[in-house]
Amino acid sequence: MGDGVRGRETVAQATAALCVGGMVVARAMEDRRTADGLRDACMAVALEHGGWGSWNKANGGKGKRAELHSAALR
Repeated sequence: MGDGVRGRETVAQATAALCVGGMVVARAMEDRRTADGLRDACMAVALEHGGWGSWNKANGGKGKRAELHSAALR
């Protein structure tokens, strides 16, 4: 993805777009279970891009969405 500031900015922009897009699509879904799965998948990828992927793997990828959100804020 490149190195230096330009690479980090690109990753940050793509991660933000993934999060916003995932939320918009999930809110448009009628099936709550599928919507929750989509949000969880987007969050897992966003955490991986942000370097927090090892936290999610340490919990077997089964952490609650609130726990993932808290980890992302650290």
